[in-house]
Amino acid sequence: MIGQTLNATLIYQFINIDSAFKQGPRSLPGETYMPPKLNRLQHIALKVRDLEKSLSFYVDILGFRVIEHIDQIDPAKTDYGYTRKMRFISCTNEHHVVNLTEIGAEFIPPNQPPPKNSRTLMNYGLHHYAFLVDGKNEFNEWVEYLKSKNVEFVRGPLVHSPTHPEGDGSPGENRAMYFCDPDGNAIEICCDMMQLGDDDQVDPAWHAERIRQDGYSPEEVGLPPINR
Repeated sequence: MIGQTLNATLIYQFINIDSAFKQGPRSLPGETYMPPKLNRLQHIALKVRDLEKSLSFYVDILGFRVIEHIDQIDPAKTDYGYTRKMRFISCTNEHHVVNLTEIGAEFIPPNQPPPKNSRTLMNYGLHHYAFLVDGKNEFNEWVEYLKSKNVEFVRGPLVHSPTHPEGDGSPGENRAMYFCDPDGNAIEICCDMMQLGDDDQVDPAWHAERIRQDGYSPEEVGLPPINR
């Protein structure tokens, strides 16, 4: 199933966790303390309105597998005082990449309709999260596959780049498509995320090869700037 080819490297709001922590946090004068290394974002947990509808989307369309389930039906025995059903789902050999939690209907505040697209909301919380695929060919396969499942794109497919001939002017260099789950959580599938050198600038060798693979001449496509 095509969904099982998803790489579980989640990229939240265009942040590469591994690269972001090379520079480290801001320190007070005289301090040199650095935290241990973070490898990557491992999973995301979502509160959903209808667990079966969400499972139909993540399992039947995106190809996830249900690994484990927990049903906490006694609010007195839960950590938060409400009933909930949880499903741990994965597209890798790890226990879960996404954790879906349905809160008992009797504990849901009234008049709380689901958003159509979390990327367009002005309130705080999730903007979107992303799955990485191997390359342009796999990316295009996902485009056609999602179209066949009548999944609506809320943005893209596109190339995030200020210099790529197909670019939309935004940073990242990655190809991206955006769509939403039944609760309006925006999901991105991407490939070709910018690779950085030791100086945290775009790796010229990576960029040249990527441009060649897309059918253009590296001599005619400038390196994208990084705004600090």
